Amino acid sequence: MDLPSGHWQSLAVKNLLRWLTLATASLMSSCAELANFQLPTAPALQPPSITFEGATLARTPAERLLAAHYCPQVVPDPFGVRGGAAAICQGLFGPPPTPAELAIAFDLRFKVSNPNQVPLPLSTILAGVTVFPAAQNQKLGSACFQLCPDARAACSTQPPPGACEASARDVRSLSDFASAAGGLLLAAGVSLAAGQPLTFAAPQVAAASQLEVTVRFSFGPEPMLAAMRQLAAQSIDDLKAGRSPTFTIPYRLEGTVWFDAGSLGRLAVGFGPSNGTWQLPTSGLVPR
Repeated sequence: MDLPSGHWQSLAVKNLLRWLTLATASLMSSCAELANFQLPTAPALQPPSITFEGATLARTPAERLLAAHYCPQVVPDPFGVRGGAAAICQGLFGPPPTPAELAIAFDLRFKVSNPNQVPLPLSTILAGVTVFPAAQNQKLGSACFQLCPDARAACSTQPPPGACEASARDVRSLSDFASAAGGLLLAAGVSLAAGQPLTFAAPQVAAASQLEVTVRFSFGPEPMLAAMRQLAAQSIDDLKAGRSPTFTIPYRLEGTVWFDAGSLGRLAVGFGPSNGTWQLPTSGLVPR
């Protein structure tokens, strides 16, 4: 028996409504499951550990040059004859050296351990050094420099604003060395092994690995020589007798190393303070 066309239309509408109801319920259930679904998050990065392994002199002037520089300054003119001390000093130790010949440089040696499963390049280094920390004539110098992503010759090592500022209280920022004397401490570069050329390209610590890094600094000749003048005055008897004095420089070193974690920001790790002494002159140094 044939059913009226209206009856078929009614059944079709009912079936369509039933299908839409089931589809809507299924979609709502899927949305609820998606809302409860949590994407796996990347593990938080752990700050690398830094072991400060010491500071050694890398370049120092010969003792004759030190004596030739300071002798005319601290030995009085004999019999009041002006220029007499300078003539005697030059006869004993030779002509006064140039500032470049009196350059002093030192290396900071670090062992860096990266506990993360991603590589971390060094990005910024801040160092502060106090010479004669226990004396009235102590001098504080600081240097903040930015490492380059690669060894491009034209890259700038000038740190951008805020490069050596940290929010954590347990690491040092550039503002902690606000009283540092200008020009006392200068950055000279980094290397990964003794004898390798110095560069300002950022070394990268591989994932779950260690890296030994050497950072070199030099003292600006004029501020450092002014700080050392007291040592020369204390050696006046040696200078008068034509003997080269020996200079012992006590120091305190401290600072912060920043690592570039990409989109996750930067990680700051402090080092020091560490105390020691440098002996000038020291045999076996090879100027570079």
